[in-house]
Amino acid sequence: MNKDEWIWVAIRIFGIYLLVLAIISIPEAIGAIYAHLNVADAASQSAEIASFADSLRKAALSKGITAISQLMLFSMASYYLICRGKLIHRLASRETGQ
Repeated sequence: MNKDEWIWVAIRIFGIYLLVLAIISIPEAIGAIYAHLNVADAASQSAEIASFADSLRKAALSKGITAISQLMLFSMASYYLICRGKLIHRLASRETGQ
């Protein structure tokens, strides 16, 4: 294999790595949304834990936004690296003049 083929292999492997990270963030996003909805129900049932439930709901919402952002970012980047990646390949295979 020559240098260009090794660069393509490295780009594709990194794309697969990002795809795995995107798949891992799916259950986190679902769990955070589920927790946000269930904590809201718990807060409405008891006045004693309303402030605690409110802080838990905010934390679950923050975790959900983070997980969904990771899912979007990692899946778009992995799609580009696996299916396209020509710009990265050109940048990586460019020879520097010395």
